[in-house]
Amino acid sequence: MKPNRQYHKGNPFTIRYLRILPLTLIWIALQTALYGYIHLNGLGQFIANHLPVGSVFFLVIFAFLLNPILFRFGSTATFSTAELTLCWAMVTAAASVPGYGLMEFIFPYIAAPAYFATPENQWAELILPHLKEWLYVTDQSALSKFWIGINPHDPIPWRIWVRPVAIATIFGLSFFFSVCCWAVILRRQWAERVRYTFPLVQVAANLTQADLNQKAFQPVFHSRFFIFGITLAVVVHLVRGLHQFYPFFPSVPLDYPIRQFFPNKPWRAIVDGWPLLFRLRLSVVGVTYFLLPDVAVSIWFFFLFYKFQEVAISAFSITRVNTQQQVMGAVLVLAAISAWHARKHLIAVWQKTFTGSADPNLVDDSNEPLSYRSAMLCMIGGFIFMGGTAVIMGMSVWMVVLFILLMWILATTAAWHVSNAGCLLVNVGFTPFNFFRLIFGGRALGAHNLILLSFDRSSIPNWSSQSLMAYSIQNFRLADAHRLPPRKMRLAQWMLLAVILSAVVTFFTTLTWIHRKGAVNLTRWIFNVGPSVMRRSIGEILNPSSPNVSGILSVGIGGIIMSGLIVMRQRFLWWPLHPLGYALGVTWAPSRLWFSTLIGWAIKSLILRFGGFRAFRQGQPFFLGLILGEYFMTAAWQISALKTGIGYWSGPPS
Repeated sequence: MKPNRQYHKGNPFTIRYLRILPLTLIWIALQTALYGYIHLNGLGQFIANHLPVGSVFFLVIFAFLLNPILFRFGSTATFSTAELTLCWAMVTAAASVPGYGLMEFIFPYIAAPAYFATPENQWAELILPHLKEWLYVTDQSALSKFWIGINPHDPIPWRIWVRPVAIATIFGLSFFFSVCCWAVILRRQWAERVRYTFPLVQVAANLTQADLNQKAFQPVFHSRFFIFGITLAVVVHLVRGLHQFYPFFPSVPLDYPIRQFFPNKPWRAIVDGWPLLFRLRLSVVGVTYFLLPDVAVSIWFFFLFYKFQEVAISAFSITRVNTQQQVMGAVLVLAAISAWHARKHLIAVWQKTFTGSADPNLVDDSNEPLSYRSAMLCMIGGFIFMGGTAVIMGMSVWMVVLFILLMWILATTAAWHVSNAGCLLVNVGFTPFNFFRLIFGGRALGAHNLILLSFDRSSIPNWSSQSLMAYSIQNFRLADAHRLPPRKMRLAQWMLLAVILSAVVTFFTTLTWIHRKGAVNLTRWIFNVGPSVMRRSIGEILNPSSPNVSGILSVGIGGIIMSGLIVMRQRFLWWPLHPLGYALGVTWAPSRLWFSTLIGWAIKSLILRFGGFRAFRQGQPFFLGLILGEYFMTAAWQISALKTGIGYWSGPPS
């Protein structure tokens, strides 16, 4: 990705806030409200990955419709690169709030404890005394309206929901704030020293590059390969969407089920758990084209490695080795070695923050969104606030320290996967609850810690497909690619405003959608997380576990394998595998993306082998077109579902 050196006429860093901000804030509100309705009603996923479908849809409208119209009034009438970069940064930061990233699971969590407590399940005696009353809703009338629904003209009891939702949201936002500052500290290390490729930034860079050569469209959009790619993707999803309305209309198969071929053990392990799915997603093929070859091959290779390992475990009835637990060891070793590689940079940042004596070459922060001192102090302050809040909630001090450290590692790992491998979806593969119960056992953790750790989807420890840290570091890299000054643009501050606006809109719109139909009539698995937390907690309280020795063994195996992979990669240039694939593990994301990654890797390999680097460069617009075409049509069908009620799940997250 070549940095842009051409800007709007006049000051290249000028942003006309009165033009771009109203449109951006309106779209943030619409995107947030649409996501809540679409996802809660099972109509699709409007933003649920690190290249949000709704955000790309909005930016495509800017690049292909609005800016060309404005260009007719003169080149300076169009939105500049700086303006579109600011818009994209705010819209994607806001995408981290309403769904998996932060708030979607807060509502079922705070609505479940009192509503589902019965004399038979003993929640009132064994769980509720360990939960502060201000953490959940106790009003039975309000809870009935939440779960069953209300008439359109009945009022929603907003006041009852404000306190518990605000507490949970502020707790999560304190973590968001800290890891966003952490992204500022890591940006230079990842972008300039280690040189991660940031594949997803390629899409945003092309769409936000609005004023190249003072033309309505930049050259890539005039390419015949781009036109062919976007047309192919649009036609495929147009046909698939029409098939849902008119079943007699032919469809284009993108899913190829294989479960029926493996009915018996041990081969049934291939389609059990996180199954081996043959799903073709054109946008994932497109993103894979921009990956480094060793990264691309590792994503699909290690998923197959894990699945065939599960076949062997089933065949020989092995009980002391677990693939999910191997990921724990892999992630911990990866975090430790990555921190060691970045030690000079991190030590210099620490010295500049607290002593003022550091190597100027290592800590030049003039081009960073915040000064290193501000970022470090704000990050520490955010973690302290988060830890203090957790202690007030009832968590032990020692557990708070370990919890924040593990959350920090998981968020960094998710951002690493996105920055290095362009992973649209990331599941780190385990939660603090699973990890600490495995290491210490439920008996040592105690009831307070067990119950609070069970709420493991309220602060992105596990389902990190909308991590603000990943969005942040990508946006900082985008500004760097365009040679824009993020600090002068106040990029971090505007992103924070977008996050707060999205949180406010999420509170009102999501509660409105829930009360209009009732939670029991909406997407079941979202609202089942509330009761499931209680059941998991009560099970561990009544039957406390001891440290899992075999699980710790699996963690150790994962750490050893990861260490070996890192050594091989550093010592031997011919080594074809990247440790990233092993750290991804066998989870929801690679289960759905591995096949498309394999196809993209194979196509790219053939092009490089027979056409060379020149053919590879010429083919880039085609794969960019695949991404934009699939995203645009996926968003269009999901928006149409607001009227038709027919959802569309064939986009990149599905």
